[in-house]
Amino acid sequence: MLETFTRRAAYLGVGLLLLCAVLNVGDIATRRATTLNIAGMVDVTQLLVMACAFLCLPHTFMREAHVEVDFVVNQFPNRVRMALMAVWNCAGAGFMALTSWYAAQAALQAVANGDRSTTIGIPMVWYWVPLLFGCMVSVLVCLALGVAYGRRAAHASPTP
Repeated sequence: MLETFTRRAAYLGVGLLLLCAVLNVGDIATRRATTLNIAGMVDVTQLLVMACAFLCLPHTFMREAHVEVDFVVNQFPNRVRMALMAVWNCAGAGFMALTSWYAAQAALQAVANGDRSTTIGIPMVWYWVPLLFGCMVSVLVCLALGVAYGRRAAHASPTP
């Protein structure tokens, strides 16, 4: 269920990135063909790229698709490897929880200050929403993976 949810969030993120590309190409094409340009493209591009990155982040955790160097860890016995993965995922959950906390504080400050983007005045809280969503769902994913690896470590055979 969590896999499906994170995959769909990632699809939404990729869709927003494609929309960003279409809007940018359209902006460039209309500037070349006419003197018309789309106002606020920098603001919109920043929002859509940020949304893409943080909507895809939980699925990256779920698929364990981060860059890693595992040639040392793969030499350990299976039980030790699973235990290390449980610890790393719990550490990831802690890091993402702290990131969520500090991002929430910044988002609340942006709301309190009435901050807006520079060109077309998009409320800055909309830049924080995908970041908070991605970070909080990543906490859940990391915790779920940590528990799963912990169970595997408890029941794994000691040989690789």
